[in-house]
Amino acid sequence: MNLYLSYFGEVDPELASRETRALTLLMPQRGVPAGKYAIVESYCADPACDCRRVMLTVIEEHHPHTSLASINYAFDADDPDPGPFLDPLNPMSAYAQGLMELVTELVLSDPAYLARLERHYALTKQAAADPTHPAYETLRKSFTDDVDEYLESPAGAEAKALLSRTKIGRNAPCPCGSGKKYKACCGRKG
Repeated sequence: MNLYLSYFGEVDPELASRETRALTLLMPQRGVPAGKYAIVESYCADPACDCRRVMLTVIEEHHPHTSLASINYAFDADDPDPGPFLDPLNPMSAYAQGLMELVTELVLSDPAYLARLERHYALTKQAAADPTHPAYETLRKSFTDDVDEYLESPAGAEAKALLSRTKIGRNAPCPCGSGKKYKACCGRKG
């Protein structure tokens, strides 16, 4: 069971550096200030999970450790909740909606970029299943089969706190991106 996502740069730092997309706004658009915004990819590393999703985190060049928008997106159009949508479990800036609109229009409309995301997803799954891969141990720590163990961890406690502040329907897709219904995933305990 996937419980949190792994930054693609952990899988292949050089490739992630070369292939990270960025938006440069020379003037404000859709309420987003002018600036350079990188789109950072994170994936479920659990090799047993076939969620086929990516979390795109938008950061600003001068504040790379601050998430401005977290956009959840499924590769399959027939997914129950294909997105893109702003992930309610992650912090958002005042202009997250504008960033999501720009990313959707300018980046997620590019078939070559979507193919790259799917390739990165596959590379993440392969690395998490290959004990000889340099990122194997790090990726293995990003998921667990023991939900109780996870919920008792600091990350699990933080997730429970976020979930308690966010109203999610029992039959809605789980916001963790697992592809399961909330009641059968993160909503199982609480």
